[in-house]
Amino acid sequence: MIAWIKLMFEDAHGVPDDARVAAFLLVLGFLAQSAWSIVVEHRPFDPVQYGSGAAALAAGIGAWFGLRRDQ
Repeated sequence: MIAWIKLMFEDAHGVPDDARVAAFLLVLGFLAQSAWSIVVEHRPFDPVQYGSGAAALAAGIGAWFGLRRDQ
């Protein structure tokens, strides 16, 4: 199981890829923020408000992947 997770964050050469980790953390942060808003703060989660920052991060990560196509 751990080997599969390790492979998920490596490039084709077996080197850890920080862009993949950043993309994973962006999704994890979105899920955690929405759960916190609903469960702890008892208010509806506003994905539009969160989405503007997340979209900027996703665009940056997408550009990061695009610059390193060979990996």
